[in-house]
Amino acid sequence: MQMNDTKLGRLDELLATTNRFSLETLDGLFCAALVGPAEVDVHDCMAVLEEQDDALPWPSDTVRDEVYGLLNEFWAVIAARVAGDPRVMAEDSLPFVDSPEEFDEIEDVSTYDGDFPLASDWALGFRFALNEWGEEWSEWTDESLYPFIGMLMTLTADQTEPTPDMPPIAPPSFEERMNLLNEIPFQLATLYRRRHPQHGQPVRRDGDKAGRNDTCRCGSGKKYKKCCGKQD
Repeated sequence: MQMNDTKLGRLDELLATTNRFSLETLDGLFCAALVGPAEVDVHDCMAVLEEQDDALPWPSDTVRDEVYGLLNEFWAVIAARVAGDPRVMAEDSLPFVDSPEEFDEIEDVSTYDGDFPLASDWALGFRFALNEWGEEWSEWTDESLYPFIGMLMTLTADQTEPTPDMPPIAPPSFEERMNLLNEIPFQLATLYRRRHPQHGQPVRRDGDKAGRNDTCRCGSGKKYKKCCGKQD
């Protein structure tokens, strides 16, 4: 499932000119809604979109309907992506994130030495969902989710105000951001399969096989040999 660049550009333009979330932030919000424990859909996410304090009214009902139609298409794209296997989809499994303009002139992006906040808005969008449906996420969160929550906090370090309970987090380097971005599809795949266990076994990288007595990564709490390991 894909949206062409014309539609994506049009949606981005309409959201930007009315002071609403960027496509990157929406991607994070939609991903969280699709892989998380709350029973929500695209309409619930649209309601979050409309709750923004500085959002401007839609220029017309026609424009609003156009945006909502495009948002439904965007939702379908992300739904197909998080349900897929990132090992098979490769780069197509990555979220929509902005990249530095300089990338167009660089042959090897690993040589980039700037401080562009790659994937920061995506992680912020995901955190919006954690706040919006906090009760469901709080009940669902266990130690297995701590590394992913840590990723979100690290990626949004440049947008997070320190509090007495949370000391400031140093923003990651661009290389660290790239590594975290490449990790996102695998984290989402694991969350999706925890949320939809009938969809299949947890996605593992090659060489990352769970031990027979390890806790199963599907989130059941059982040992691997008594859960998904039965199918090996």
